[in-house]
Amino acid sequence: MKHLIYILPIIVGSVISCNPNSVEGNKAHDHEIIEHEEHNSDEITLSPEKAKNFGVLTSIITPSDFNETVVVSGQIIPAKDNEHTIAATKPGIVRFVKNIHLGYHVTKGEQIVAVSGNDILGGDQDKSAKITFENAKREFERISALYENQLVTESEYIAAKEAFQQAQNIYKPKAEMHASSISGTISEIYVNDGDYVETGMPIATVSSNNVLILQADLPERYAKMNIHTANFKPAYSDSVYSISSLGGESITPIKSATTIAGYIPICFSFNNSDGLMANSYAEVYLIGATRHNVLSLPVSALTEEQGDYFVYEKIDEECYAKHLVKTGMSNGINIEILSGIDPGMEIVTKGAVIVKLAANSGAVPGHSHEH
Repeated sequence: MKHLIYILPIIVGSVISCNPNSVEGNKAHDHEIIEHEEHNSDEITLSPEKAKNFGVLTSIITPSDFNETVVVSGQIIPAKDNEHTIAATKPGIVRFVKNIHLGYHVTKGEQIVAVSGNDILGGDQDKSAKITFENAKREFERISALYENQLVTESEYIAAKEAFQQAQNIYKPKAEMHASSISGTISEIYVNDGDYVETGMPIATVSSNNVLILQADLPERYAKMNIHTANFKPAYSDSVYSISSLGGESITPIKSATTIAGYIPICFSFNNSDGLMANSYAEVYLIGATRHNVLSLPVSALTEEQGDYFVYEKIDEECYAKHLVKTGMSNGINIEILSGIDPGMEIVTKGAVIVKLAANSGAVPGHSHEH
């Protein structure tokens, strides 16, 4: 299951009171404006209707299990068994057939690139090979006729035949087309359009991306940590993914994994059911031993102001209270709360930004759903 974290723009305003005798606002804008006045309790008013419309949800918090977590950097890389590298089969100039780029999707058999001997500095190698081929062909035909009439020796005939076959293997009069042998996405491009390549040089790699590997770099000081799974957030996304929900498992670090001095490579393989991009970087939450009786909340329950974090307690149907909290470990989905709230409180777990807007300005956006 994919877990998502959503970020809303913040609108600045004033604090709202839960005083039932507060001054009535402009009725013409009642659907946008929440009545408010300063109050020492710092309580916030948000009607049940508006809370429902904007997707504000709450939960009664209780101590539960939470795992030790260390946050490190990592990378999403393709599994080697699910890759195909397109290599040049002749020397020449690379010409991409289409506007190929990283992440470009290709199908099995689709032509990716052409390699041609045209425009090579020092002459067209195809033309040179053609001349050699034509000369060898004429010589072989001449020797064959003489050999039939026993005018040349067998060794002369064999030598002419081998020279012709060699020239025939080298001569390729047209640009050599290169296609992908699998369906997938372009995960690596090694050359630019117009570059010269030698025979055997890699041009691009296609990854099926059915199975990907998450490689994390664990500082050696955490070497004794019993890591069994991980969550991760790709650099290009605000979504947090769970290795366990993607059917993943811990694997032995692959040989090609880059080892950084002072760090231990930790790797997980997982099924790429969410279309994740290979060769992208990620923030990785390595998860270790279980701790008991820990207060934690979804990351979405917190709002931030100048480096401090706050949550909102629902006091009754219309009133909320703002609490400064001190946080601990986070696994990217949930975060440990060290102080500021107590078990049994009803805390906003989704739509905290909406409550914050009500506290700041008394106004919530004119949209009926939180994104």
